[in-house]
Amino acid sequence: MKKITLLLLLALAPFGLADVSGRFDAGTRYEEPAAHAPANVSRMFSKSIDAAGSIDLPATGNSGMIIWTIAEKPVATRLRTPTGAQLLPSDRGSIERGLRRFRERDDEVLHLMQTAPARYQLDVDAAATVVVAEPESLVTLSTWAAPLSRQPGQPVTLHAELRDGDEPLSGAKVVAHIGREKVTLADRGNGVYELTLSDLSIATAGALHIRFDAEGATSEGTRFARTGSAEIVNERGAARLGAISTRVVDDALRVSLDTDVKLAGAYRLDVIVADRNGNAVAWAEGRRDLTIGNTKLELDIPLALIGKVEDLRFDVRLLGLDEIGVAGRVTK
Repeated sequence: MKKITLLLLLALAPFGLADVSGRFDAGTRYEEPAAHAPANVSRMFSKSIDAAGSIDLPATGNSGMIIWTIAEKPVATRLRTPTGAQLLPSDRGSIERGLRRFRERDDEVLHLMQTAPARYQLDVDAAATVVVAEPESLVTLSTWAAPLSRQPGQPVTLHAELRDGDEPLSGAKVVAHIGREKVTLADRGNGVYELTLSDLSIATAGALHIRFDAEGATSEGTRFARTGSAEIVNERGAARLGAISTRVVDDALRVSLDTDVKLAGAYRLDVIVADRNGNAVAWAEGRRDLTIGNTKLELDIPLALIGKVEDLRFDVRLLGLDEIGVAGRVTK
């Protein structure tokens, strides 16, 4: 998602050393950047053990189950079903039994063609991570985090939704893992779980992966587990943008803003102009080589591209070119 967003920004217009501008095609709508990436929808969960032991695998039923055991060396596993049946380490299973075992190097995959809404158990003879998918299950975990592009010190919202088909699932426990930090999301009702963090302990710039683990029960009492994910981009905090001002200079509309540059380097200044009805009108962009400190950024847009200068909306973005990222964005 991050790559797509950046490519869209960079593809707004041809890039060169000189400032360039243009007019949008009639009917083009202005859209603000997405607050977050599309929700990740999960019908799987993941559990790990540090040594030999057993892992409970809750199944929601009405679905097959794929159990993938990942380890640094070959492991032996034994699956126990709710009926008391077992798949021993040496047993490859069969289609007739609806239970099969496959091996790929050090990893192992078990396939149950149909499960009951009950607890299964997997015995593992060494440390391993077990990933379990229920492809046809109606129980889903949808997760996202915002903002997608986060500046240092900016709050982060973690969001999760649990559904059994169209029915919301409340009363579950949803935990998010951000690096070594673990936080519990609040149950907001109607299947929504959310938490806003005022800051993050991870300050490193770049993509930041967030894992969500949920455990709970359906309205019929069937236990379930789900693991989801989200990703945001920790920006470098390269600059702080001030308020936008505009004025007519000769045959152009000049867009200006004061900027406090924290990291010197090459940047691109983008301006998108929209009308009061949300139609995209014109754009302009230009490269700026900036040094640390306060500087005024300016970009001219020919009046011929804009038409009337009343009731306009301006979206200004400063994009890093040495290291791709959003240095800042402000609107008026």
